Amino acid sequence: MEEIINDYSLCQQIKNESQSSQQDEKKFQRRIVPFFLNQFKHWAKQMDYKKVECYLKVIQSRKTSKQQKWELGDLQKVFGPINPRTKCIQIETQQRWKEFLDQQAETTVIMNNKIKDQQTKGKYIDAILQLKQELSKKTPYYRFLSIPPSLTCDYKINTETCLDEQNQNDVECFIENSDQERLFTSFIEQDKESN
Repeated sequence: MEEIINDYSLCQQIKNESQSSQQDEKKFQRRIVPFFLNQFKHWAKQMDYKKVECYLKVIQSRKTSKQQKWELGDLQKVFGPINPRTKCIQIETQQRWKEFLDQQAETTVIMNNKIKDQQTKGKYIDAILQLKQELSKKTPYYRFLSIPPSLTCDYKINTETCLDEQNQNDVECFIENSDQERLFTSFIEQDKESN
């Protein structure tokens, strides 16, 4: 009986950890665009791209919230339907965004003092690839916050048959693979830090 309770507890722990990591991933996904748009605006000012800087200021000033923080919809405006009145500026902003992602985005993450955790810096650097991949789509950034199915799969463990050897082996294999993945990720991060 105690073994059944332990197996059930283990199953619940795995499920809770999975749900927690999914929530953390969703929260991080929502922070990607505001962070990089803010960095892009600073970079445009630094590079003296007046039209781009002005276009971004207009988008930001039209926000209804008092904080006027960047959000995914702002990036969708840049890559959305071309407004005939602002066509040249919008196209230039799109080109400068691509240039920023290719040449400067990684450096801004590395140099950013507000991000203290190296793992978080690594996640932002990985997100640059996501942002670049969106550019090849017909409507860039339209479904950017949609978490891919591989991250939303729910681990369905039949708790009624936890004593079954196959289920026990599956749970142990899952735990072992999770541990290996964490070790591998940790190794990669340490390797990045040492270089």
